[in-house]
Amino acid sequence: MVPVLMLVLGVVAATDRDFTDVEQLRLPRLFHLDNYERCLAQRGGQYCLGSFRVSADQENPKYEFIKEFSSSPQNFDRTLLHRGYCVSSRCPSEANITLRFERCIQQHVLPPGFTAALQTYSCETKKEVDFKMDIPQFAFLLVIGIILFLNLMGTLYDLLKGGEAKSKLLMSWSLRVNWQRLTSTHDDGDPRLTALAPIQGVRVLLLILVMMTHASEIQHKVYLYNPEFFEKVLTYPITMLIKNGSSITQIFIVLSNFLFGYSLLIYSKNKQLGLSQLPACIMHRIARITPIHMLVVGFAATWWQESGSGPQWAATIGAESQICRKKFWTHFFFLHNFIYKDEHCLLQTWFLAVDMQVYFVASALMLYMIQKKKNRIQILTCLFILSCLLNAGLAYINDWKSLLYIMLPENVRTTFHGIPSFSQYYISPWGSLPSCFIGLITACVHFDMQEHGYKIAKQRWFTTLYHLSIPLIVLCLLAGNVMLRHTSRGAVSSFLAAERPTVAFLAAICILGIANNVDSGGPVIDHIVDVLRCATTYSSGGSAPAANVQFAAFLISYAVIIHLWTD
Repeated sequence: MVPVLMLVLGVVAATDRDFTDVEQLRLPRLFHLDNYERCLAQRGGQYCLGSFRVSADQENPKYEFIKEFSSSPQNFDRTLLHRGYCVSSRCPSEANITLRFERCIQQHVLPPGFTAALQTYSCETKKEVDFKMDIPQFAFLLVIGIILFLNLMGTLYDLLKGGEAKSKLLMSWSLRVNWQRLTSTHDDGDPRLTALAPIQGVRVLLLILVMMTHASEIQHKVYLYNPEFFEKVLTYPITMLIKNGSSITQIFIVLSNFLFGYSLLIYSKNKQLGLSQLPACIMHRIARITPIHMLVVGFAATWWQESGSGPQWAATIGAESQICRKKFWTHFFFLHNFIYKDEHCLLQTWFLAVDMQVYFVASALMLYMIQKKKNRIQILTCLFILSCLLNAGLAYINDWKSLLYIMLPENVRTTFHGIPSFSQYYISPWGSLPSCFIGLITACVHFDMQEHGYKIAKQRWFTTLYHLSIPLIVLCLLAGNVMLRHTSRGAVSSFLAAERPTVAFLAAICILGIANNVDSGGPVIDHIVDVLRCATTYSSGGSAPAANVQFAAFLISYAVIIHLWTD
């Protein structure tokens, strides 16, 4: 294992050619911002932020070098420069603001022989106190007011009744009751479900990694002082854990469907289930997810753009807020990964749409197989294989590529706008179907083993595979360094169809090991599992709430991070 890992780490992703630091000094700065507050503090201060395309009127060696540098996919496009200028102080007077900004750029950025054409821009002056609340903003405040009122009524009712009130509806709004639920570890519940507590710890750990990835993605969108760092760092072999780390999101799909399938199978032992319960099953999931989802999207669509200011505020948060207002209804129906799919409102919410869409498939399948008493594992295995073949065929026909191949600085800066591999595969439900089926298969296998008294923890082949599961996941991610050398259509489509199912399968092995309390000579993974178990079992240490609020943290993390970077 170690020699193989070292071999993978030793492979460096190929680039068209390496540019020296001296050569890069010949490039114009990619980003620049004048002092925003000082500009608007002046009388008649006007601040403009925009992107412009540079070109040369005739053959120019410096321009040819800029084009050569930009042609390397590992670099930002240096023919598209980004500036934030205080036009009122540094630019020549001109009634037409577009022409004034272009001339300003020509004067301060471009050498003789170059021209600049504005692509996008926005200008603002010192804001007067003339804010008027619109209907969506009022509606959001009204919803918040109703929630706070219900919290107040529920809490007062709970306190007046001494915690022995009979109205479940009012008690559900009590702050005391909800705090108890937040810190509860459900130790008095079904012991089979309680034994899965460490899996919630896995979710918390993965969520932290997702937040870190989003922080890196957001940094590509803001005006960086040293963009060369991001151009270089993505060529390092070890950063393949990020470039090829998108498969990690599939572990969430596996976990979600494993927990759902296993809970449903346990419930079916005491109650007859069938497709007649499908509407109730779907409504239960919608009722759990929709309120907080729409609350966060509602804030983003209304008050987010009013919550701060800065030179990049309008171009980042302001623009995304407008997209959220445009796509609000699509989020309500969990269709935002299909409609206006190149425009993203809170990027991380694509996962909610995909999770809900595959949940519809999982619910119908599980209820049908339970009702008809079908061979669940065989059916799900066939569906898993067919879904992998479907993705391989679609990838080959449409020339889709794994995120590994398109995780490039300029693509990340534009959030993969116009990249079919992202909008048609990465955030699509069919891209996550194999992981959904693996999660259900794992639930069925675990349930059947318990029903028949099969002790998989005593099988040496499984304990060995279990303890290798995490290192193998890391190795799969690092293998992207090797895959970058293979760019044929067949190789790329095959890798796309195999990467997510492979990580999902290894995650399933890990889940089965944790659920069956496998322990044998693996101190590292055993220690990790002990930590995860503590993180989700003991509320006295304050860590149980981390598992219970992970969904809310997942939703608001992106908005908080981008707010900090642009304010």
